[in-house]
Amino acid sequence: MVQFSIMGAQFLTVRLTEAESKLVERLHVQTGLTKSALVKQALNRLSATHEASADGGLFALGAARFGRHGDATRQSAQIKRAVRERLNAKRTG
Repeated sequence: MVQFSIMGAQFLTVRLTEAESKLVERLHVQTGLTKSALVKQALNRLSATHEASADGGLFALGAARFGRHGDATRQSAQIKRAVRERLNAKRTG
């Protein structure tokens, strides 16, 4: 349930299971963040994940780690060359 106040601030009431409540308490102890700060941080991370996936999906997230396999045009050229070589081998063999 989201409630609105006169000043424009929003308040959020959330019912947690016992496991979720323990998780929040454990995160509070580990990080020192308040419940509000934990929820805000989780919302920001969730939002960033969705924005990143909307910008190109998992490929865009890991493109820098793919090396030469990250360039689709290079992959296409390698595949075409391999197919051409196989076809030539069949014709001559």
